[in-house]
Amino acid sequence: MLQNTKHLVRINLNYGALQPVVDWCERNCTGEWHYTEDPNGEMYFSWIFVFDDERDYVAFTLFKE
Repeated sequence: MLQNTKHLVRINLNYGALQPVVDWCERNCTGEWHYTEDPNGEMYFSWIFVFDDERDYVAFTLFKE
């Protein structure tokens, strides 16, 4: 039986840089995704993006390079 695997990406963003990343995800991701503040990172600057689809995960990591 296959497990539902999530793909996580932790990123740090400067003030005002979150919305363009969210906009990119809305335009380009085909599967489910979401983001949340990283509880272990710097407040307001560290985010975790979670992707259900591996293709979205790979595209996002290439986009963020």
